[in-house]
Amino acid sequence: MKNRSRIALLIVALFMLGTGTITAYQSLSKTVAIVEDGKVTQYETLNNTVEDILKAQEIVLGEKDVVEPSLDTTIEDGMKIVVERWRPTVNVDVNGTTSTLKTTALTVGELIEDRHIKIDEHSTITPALDTPVEDGLNVEVKTREVSIEIVQEEIPFEVKVEETANLAPGEQKVITEGVNGLAEKTVEIVRFGGEVQSETIKQEITLTEPQTKVVKEGKKNVIKDSATGKTYEYTKALTLEATAYTDIDGDKWAGITASGRPTFVGMVAVDPKVIPLGTILYVEDYGIAIAGDTGGAIKGHDIDLFMNTRSEARSFGRRDKQVYVLKDQNIDVQAERKNY
Repeated sequence: MKNRSRIALLIVALFMLGTGTITAYQSLSKTVAIVEDGKVTQYETLNNTVEDILKAQEIVLGEKDVVEPSLDTTIEDGMKIVVERWRPTVNVDVNGTTSTLKTTALTVGELIEDRHIKIDEHSTITPALDTPVEDGLNVEVKTREVSIEIVQEEIPFEVKVEETANLAPGEQKVITEGVNGLAEKTVEIVRFGGEVQSETIKQEITLTEPQTKVVKEGKKNVIKDSATGKTYEYTKALTLEATAYTDIDGDKWAGITASGRPTFVGMVAVDPKVIPLGTILYVEDYGIAIAGDTGGAIKGHDIDLFMNTRSEARSFGRRDKQVYVLKDQNIDVQAERKNY
């Protein structure tokens, strides 16, 4: 009976001792949260400093890792300890788009896999996949992409010009406004490294037909050069009585014109009151010419055409010719006549 009482007393004593120990631990321990790589773990600890609890939890720090607060900070209840692992910073360019990031990858290949970058036999990776990752590394990835795109494009309208005698030469009047049409194209686009390499039209349909623009235009006054086939637009037509002249050997006026220009086939003498000097003309059966000379006998509706020889001038005689004042007054007559 006495032995049973002693055992009971011993059990009670041990219970009281354990309860006291637990109570003492609970009163002395502190709750600490450790954040490592974004993962939060909560601990109950009797450790005194940040460094102590990290060692107790076997959290090994690298040379460049950062801990906040500092290792010698005294632990307080409810404290949060953040461990920032150092990671190399790399620049990754994928098809022209660059990202700067920190990585735990050891090689370029691991980096590409971690970033879920899809590569195949057409892709190029610089540097090579087995290149070790280091801080500041630049990685360039170019991939081949094939896409099908549907685009809509305008179909330019055509312009139809109809000549009419009811308008002044060159004057225009719009009869029907033009309207662009609309086409839809299915295009296969091949890109490499973000740049278009080829575009292939797979299908094209017309959604809206273009509407032709119709313009009425006053019939232009045009003369065709019988020697060259070239056409000239003119602003005025005259019927003049034409004669011909040439340089006479020994004549003090040979080669000299009223305008100061030298004589050549294409130089004509006119009455400046009818045709101003310097006017570019087209003379029927003679060709393009410039009014650059005058003559005592050239009055009113007369015109004298320069010829190379006296026989040509004599055989020409006197005859009526159609003379046209050309619209383009910047023509180099001498250069133009080289085509004759």
